[in-house]
Amino acid sequence: VECDSVLSCCGFRPNDALWQNLQVHQCWASSAPMKLAAALLSASGGGGDCLAQASHGPETMLNPEPGMFVVGMKSYGTGSAFLLKIGHQQVADVMELIQKSMDG
Repeated sequence: VECDSVLSCCGFRPNDALWQNLQVHQCWASSAPMKLAAALLSASGGGGDCLAQASHGPETMLNPEPGMFVVGMKSYGTGSAFLLKIGHQQVADVMELIQKSMDG
């Protein structure tokens, strides 16, 4: 079989070494940051169409560690429903939080 790319999409677990010694509260079940993990769980209701998901808002990007944000695929922990459009929205949400902290 000829191909240009190979994607490995199984058994993924994010490397949390970057924030292991920081105050990042992780979900024990998914390894995602707790606020986002809780929002994902309540939004999915145990299933559903991952293509229909939307961003859960800037507040889900906050951690107990000031100024520490986990965005992108790592923010979903072991979850497989991450979409690039959500990652782009997460970056916009974090920039909004940073702007608010600078303004006031």
